[in-house]
Amino acid sequence: MSLFQAREWWSTQVSEDEEFDVGCLCVANVDNEPTGANKIITGSYQGMLRMYYPKQKEYKIEDLILESNMEAPILQIEAGRFVQGSREICMALLHPMKLSVYMVSAVSSGSSVNYYSMAPAYEHKLTRPAFNMCYGSFGGVRDRDYFCIQSLDGVLSFFEQESFAFSRMITSSFLVPGPICYVPKIDSFVICTNAMCIEAYRYQVLAAAADNVDQAPGEGGSGKKVQVDWSTNIGEHARSIEVVRFTRSLSASQQEILVVGEQTIFTLKDSGGIRLQKRLAEYGITASVAYKMPPESADALPSHNLMLGTNTGHLLILKEMQLVWCARLQGIVPAQICVDTLGGVRGMMVLMDSKGKLQVTYLGTDPPTASLVNTEMKELNYDEMEEEHQELLRVIRQTHGDGAAEPEESLAIEAQVPQVLDLGNEDDCDADDPVGRSDGMVMQLTVHIIVTLGGSKPVENVSITLKAPQCFHLSQNSIFIEKVEPGGPPVVVSVLVRVWNKILCSGLEVMACASYFSVNNEPRTVATTFGLPFALVAKPIPPVKNANHKIQLDCNKQPPPLQTLFAGLLNQPHVSASLSQGTSNLLSIQYVSGTEATVLVLKSSGRFCVQATEFAALWVLTQELCNKLHEYFGPGGEGAVPDGEEPFFITFQDSLPLHDYFALIDDHFELRRHLDELRKDLADRTQQYRVIQKRLLVRFKDRNPSPLNHLDTLLNLTFEQTILLTDGIDDVEQALRTVSCHLSAATELVLLLVKLRFGLDDENFTILKRHFSPEICDTTDQGWEEKVDTSLLHLLRTSLARSVKDRNTLPPPMKVPQDTLKLRKRITNVVDRLATGARVSGGPPGPPLDGGEEEEPPEEFGGEQ
Repeated sequence: MSLFQAREWWSTQVSEDEEFDVGCLCVANVDNEPTGANKIITGSYQGMLRMYYPKQKEYKIEDLILESNMEAPILQIEAGRFVQGSREICMALLHPMKLSVYMVSAVSSGSSVNYYSMAPAYEHKLTRPAFNMCYGSFGGVRDRDYFCIQSLDGVLSFFEQESFAFSRMITSSFLVPGPICYVPKIDSFVICTNAMCIEAYRYQVLAAAADNVDQAPGEGGSGKKVQVDWSTNIGEHARSIEVVRFTRSLSASQQEILVVGEQTIFTLKDSGGIRLQKRLAEYGITASVAYKMPPESADALPSHNLMLGTNTGHLLILKEMQLVWCARLQGIVPAQICVDTLGGVRGMMVLMDSKGKLQVTYLGTDPPTASLVNTEMKELNYDEMEEEHQELLRVIRQTHGDGAAEPEESLAIEAQVPQVLDLGNEDDCDADDPVGRSDGMVMQLTVHIIVTLGGSKPVENVSITLKAPQCFHLSQNSIFIEKVEPGGPPVVVSVLVRVWNKILCSGLEVMACASYFSVNNEPRTVATTFGLPFALVAKPIPPVKNANHKIQLDCNKQPPPLQTLFAGLLNQPHVSASLSQGTSNLLSIQYVSGTEATVLVLKSSGRFCVQATEFAALWVLTQELCNKLHEYFGPGGEGAVPDGEEPFFITFQDSLPLHDYFALIDDHFELRRHLDELRKDLADRTQQYRVIQKRLLVRFKDRNPSPLNHLDTLLNLTFEQTILLTDGIDDVEQALRTVSCHLSAATELVLLLVKLRFGLDDENFTILKRHFSPEICDTTDQGWEEKVDTSLLHLLRTSLARSVKDRNTLPPPMKVPQDTLKLRKRITNVVDRLATGARVSGGPPGPPLDGGEEEEPPEEFGGEQ
């Protein structure tokens, strides 16, 4: 039982077999009693009108003061100054095809009231079925109220009390009507359209517009069209619209429009802009009302709170979008709520549901009905209580310690990668296939994927997917295993790996991911990553002197000879003895794609220099060098650092080579733009080809054909242009794949240099790599440039933001850029923020590295830096 409940003061069951909805309840002093006592008026869809006058707690038969059958469904009840020449409150009833206005009065004899009567004042016959209505002092009139009735087809009909004024159709594409509200300050009507837009129409504009109701197409009047004053899309249908002072910071002359949607609450300015909004999707709103609060001062206008009824039978009260009270109702789900003075008590809540239950309640609390008392008089056995307590603690510890139960079956996947290449197997390979060769023999490697299963139950239908860089060719990218038995011999699958000789290698890592369903039919995955040997993509060559690009890496330990670091590359069977021995401080390699690179070591300063003819070719050799150095000086390596000494680390002291990197980005982006232009030209040519074909077919089918007028020549020319464009697209797509591999390798290199230059830890480096992604995947709608630009902009406005203003800025929508200037600026800004000590994760910033003196490499291999 909830402590906070709505306490019932008065209630009755209006009817057992009638239906009610929004608009069927009204609370007002409809009989103009001098004391100002309010009456409760209800109307049902079955046409029954009832009026109640509760004076004390609990319902009595004399509280029902009027009951009448109106012989038409009652859609809405309103009370206002509707009779000309009178300032008394009247009652208006909206029926489907008419509007009726009544004067309610009490017939008394002496000092007691005998009964109440309804005298009809006037009525209006409607030409189209009504949905709802609103009233107010339209056009700034005083001491009287006019009607605006909204029909089911979206026509607004205006009545100036006893006289019909005009009708206007808001839009011809109207589907369903919504709530309507009159805003006196701006003299406008606010409605919700079927397009989920809140729209405002000025009364003067509607009155001056041409008559557009029941007009034939093209026969509009000579007046102006109906123009919307403003429109705001809220993304959902509105339940109610009211004019309130909901925000406490409003000035004395300001008001706002409160819109209660299906799942959200909005407050709109007079100009249509959204001021505040709050999501209430978990409550299920059924009714709402904004009620006035006592003014804070004598000259201040009263503010409003919002009361909501939910389908779970609760009342929610919000103050400036903040939930300040929640109370449970007693057996009612309200369809309409009113807040007014009843029985001399201010702030009573009148609730009515769709079945006719009527309640007058107030907010209160129920104290506990009884306290816990030990009724048993027998003695307590404390030993048994302590034993039970310890048993419960043991169960709690086991539950929290073990966590969720792991599945009985556990699949494991690993890869066995030999370090020596397989040469000579060309049975499935043609001589002109673009695969890497050494002395005419195909360079290839056989990787064994081993799948084992733990537990006691077998697993069926295991699917293994392999993902490798574009430069590699796998004999099978997908592997299907029908069944894996637990405890039995492991399942071994052999995958043959070769390398293409036209694509630069952008990495050596391959990912294998196995997916399967457990015994409980739950999807599960397990993945592993393994690296391919460097010898598969490169082979040693005699020293190369030419180098257009170079980087220098420093290490804090005396480096070993290069023959030791690259023993796996030099000890291959296809490498000659002269190249495998070589010099201890110099090694030149040639990638299978034909690009050359060189690494040399300056032992006096512990500095490595990596240089290549292409900027992207620096990556794989640099990555292999860093991996081998960490293996050599790491735990278990030949040069393992003893405990207590400074650990081994690599640094990069020079400026980042962003100029060369930006040149690759420009090449990649220009190829994308060129490919897009070719595709547009191809679409134009193919459309032209189809048009010419249609014209030729028409002439061939004609019994008296007219001359071709060189249509056949134009058809042949269009066909040739189409063939040329398709060949051009194939060439550009191949060039784009090549440049994408170069860009991916260059991005990996820049990320590594950023990590070494600014001392990033693994967490910061991983997050930066996820945003500054080296994976290139371009489609017709989205490319690498816009994805990376958006990701880096997110970094600059979150973890790398310099001020609160940067964090509050909304990100722009992702779109294909016109050039790469913004992307280059984003990359430069990220590097600058990292250089000043900022980090993308919450860890402490790494210390800025001091630049040291550079030791020039030998002139014959270095050149000017």
